[in-house]
Amino acid sequence: MGTLSQLSTRLISIVCISILVAAFFISSGTLSVVTSILTLVLIIMLLLEDFGKAMKLPLILALILYGFGVAIEILNQVPELREHPVLKNTDTVFVHLGVFMICFCLIKLLHQRHSLIKKLNIQINKAKQLEGELSKQALQDDLTLLGNRRALFRRFDQLVLKHEKGMLAYIDIDNFKQVNDMMGHKSGDHVLVQIAKILVKTAPIGSHYYRIGGDEFVVLFPTNNERHVRDWIDTLYQQTEELCQYYSINLSVGLAPYHQGNLSDPDSILVQADSAMYLDKSKKKISMR
Repeated sequence: MGTLSQLSTRLISIVCISILVAAFFISSGTLSVVTSILTLVLIIMLLLEDFGKAMKLPLILALILYGFGVAIEILNQVPELREHPVLKNTDTVFVHLGVFMICFCLIKLLHQRHSLIKKLNIQINKAKQLEGELSKQALQDDLTLLGNRRALFRRFDQLVLKHEKGMLAYIDIDNFKQVNDMMGHKSGDHVLVQIAKILVKTAPIGSHYYRIGGDEFVVLFPTNNERHVRDWIDTLYQQTEELCQYYSINLSVGLAPYHQGNLSDPDSILVQADSAMYLDKSKKKISMR
């Protein structure tokens, strides 16, 4: 994006100061003429600025008035014309009218710049908000509002940088397919949402939750104390007992520790937890026989 003005702030300041000097501190003789001409040149430079059509006309009018005043002032330096009543009484009138118009235009210009900056800031904030929402959507499961697989791996990257360790729980819903087949996908979605809510409700503070597949969830615990995590699994079974009985489903959970030694290979952590989960699933099938 280009700059808001083609003229530098310093040059605009010179224009304003020169106008004030010429209008309110006009000296006599040649210095007055030189100052007025210099100011006129700077005003012409100011006209080169792209103000838009709405500002062009007032600026041109200001230039004409001020230029006419400067021309009269130059004529006043001619001895034969110095005492002419029209020239004697009108030079400062046109100069001051021109100064007024120029100051008016400058104020309008500043207002335009302020409004433009305000609008740009609003657009920037909207763009940042949209970027944040898109980023959130890219890392969030639409149904359960938990983090998705991409969010899980991003969390692994953060854990590497923070040198953290803990425990990963891999949760799978047994017989979930029959819920969709026999009761419909609406019931299946309800089960997933309820499981997600229970995970968030029961997991310790500092835990992170993800849905990484159709009926697969992951919870990252900030502790590597397996006994504490096993206690949580017991709580999870208790909290989901009614839901599981109603839909004839069950939960299988596998654990795997994460630490600096394996965080660089998060897939291996998931494979280890997945294997533990299938072992848990197999034990339940055997016990049901």
